[in-house]
Amino acid sequence: MMTLFAVCFFVGLVLTVLVTFFGGDFFEFHGDTGGAHSHGGPSFFNLSSLLASLTVFGGIGYMLNEVGMTSSLLILLIAAGAGLFVGWLFFLFYAKVIYKHDDSMREDDFDLTGQLGKLIAPINGNGFGEMVIVMQGTKRSISARSELGESITKGARVVILHMEKGVATVSKFSE
Repeated sequence: MMTLFAVCFFVGLVLTVLVTFFGGDFFEFHGDTGGAHSHGGPSFFNLSSLLASLTVFGGIGYMLNEVGMTSSLLILLIAAGAGLFVGWLFFLFYAKVIYKHDDSMREDDFDLTGQLGKLIAPINGNGFGEMVIVMQGTKRSISARSELGESITKGARVVILHMEKGVATVSKFSE
């Protein structure tokens, strides 16, 4: 039993150090809704919570064995309870502090359909031009082409109909 606790403690500790220095968002379980990846909220099964639970489980179990507690079942229950409690605390920290302020871009942030912009280089017939849009408070320029193959002058306001291979298909915007 001592070996189990020692291995859990050291594996948890080493992985925690590695994740701290190299990151570890690669091991988080998310719900799957109809084939689309969804982030409905933080999962209890995030790497920080799991590693905290494993490390505390091993450490508490090892310490209780060392101080002379003889009931293996009681040691196992106390260590498991302590591990789950600390994992829950890490989850609360993750959910209330870190995840709440996570402004990472989501897939729908890249959908530019319906976005208004202004041409900074004219579109000549079936050729390409360039437009500027404001995305998350930042001006960005992207290539643009006319939906109907018509020429659109520089400075015209346009709306993006769809994106294909990084090029926006646009039409003139009329209010």
